[in-house]
Amino acid sequence: MSEKLKRCKACEETFTWNEDVILVNDDVYHKDCVSLYPTGYVAYIDDEFLGETENEDGSSAYDILDEGEYKEESV
Repeated sequence: MSEKLKRCKACEETFTWNEDVILVNDDVYHKDCVSLYPTGYVAYIDDEFLGETENEDGSSAYDILDEGEYKEESV
C-alpha cells in the first residue's frame, strides 16, 4: 500500500487525507511547500475565453490606447 502513496514533489513527504495540496501540471505539492502568486485574471464574454489579463479593475482608455484611438470627451 505504501508504494501507491503520492509524495510531494518538493519535500518528498506523503500526504494525509485532510492536507491542503496544490496541483501543478499533474504534480502534487503540499500547499506550504510552494509559494502562490496571483499573476492575472482570465477574461470571458458569454463563456468564450478571451485570454489572460492583469487588469481586473480596468484602466482609463488614455492609459492603454494611443491618442487618436479613443474619442475625446466633448465639452
